[in-house]
Amino acid sequence: MNIHLYSAAVSLLADQHSDYGGGPWPYFWIFPLLFWLGLITVGFVFRRGCRRDRGIGTLRSAFARGEIGEEDYLTRLAVLRRSRRRF
Repeated sequence: MNIHLYSAAVSLLADQHSDYGGGPWPYFWIFPLLFWLGLITVGFVFRRGCRRDRGIGTLRSAFARGEIGEEDYLTRLAVLRRSRRRF
């Protein structure tokens, strides 16, 4: 093989594989951003659900200790369940 033909082939192959521009993929920042946004969203949804459950748990504890009566318990429980359905 002629040395000039060899250098031309190497140059041709090198040019075909250098389409990346020497840097990472232009949209590489999207994946970490989506990951963190998803994680934060899951955290907010989880906290919101836990807060509602904690309200019902507190109400049940107050009823069990005798701090509120059955009618008051059922009224407050209905309010908590109604607000839960809205979201």
